[in-house]
Amino acid sequence: MPKQNTKSVRRPSTTAKTPRARATARQTSARPNLRAQQLETSRSGILQSALMHFARHGFEGASLRDIAADADVAHGMIRHIYGSKEEVWRAAITFLFDRLDREVNLDDEVQAGRSDRELFTTYVHRYVRYCASHPEHARIMIQQSGRKGPTLDWAVQRFIRARHKVAGPVIERLCAKGELPNVDAYSLAFSLAASCQLYFVLACEVKSLAARDVFRREQVEKHARAVVQIFLR
Repeated sequence: MPKQNTKSVRRPSTTAKTPRARATARQTSARPNLRAQQLETSRSGILQSALMHFARHGFEGASLRDIAADADVAHGMIRHIYGSKEEVWRAAITFLFDRLDREVNLDDEVQAGRSDRELFTTYVHRYVRYCASHPEHARIMIQQSGRKGPTLDWAVQRFIRARHKVAGPVIERLCAKGELPNVDAYSLAFSLAASCQLYFVLACEVKSLAARDVFRREQVEKHARAVVQIFLR
């Protein structure tokens, strides 16, 4: 009989990966990241579309199908990401006030011990710039303020009331010193907000009347100075 070869034969490792298998593994691991990126892109597009529709039509008049169409996503994607129209609204309003906090924040000035007059002046200039850059914020709140209901109540409780509590003492001190008109604090606060906002909300009317682009930088700064001069004594 021929002598049997007792030398062991090395078999391919079952754990070693071929180049093709490694490439497949990389693609598989990348898919969750890609899906997350696509989901975030859809979320951002829906939010921006919702801001536009809420500014034009208010909460009640805005349609999820129209929001989806302008965001270039399927209607079901809104339900998948947000669940309901109310949650889309809350996400949009949260986005607006978070952005407002970032762009108009006065924490550094307060920490530096700025006077109430300086705080007021800085706030007006920053808020006017904010209103010029993002007129949809005021448009949405004006739309919703004409329709009392749970969506407005939620925004007031979640964001607006706390801001009035912060600004109130500054306004009251300036009124007591005769540096602001000595009138009802709420009347003064809403008059100030309207003075900052409406120049930009009514930009088309201003342009038709005065042939003026209110969004030009020099016009924005000029309006900020005008608001300060109107209110501060």
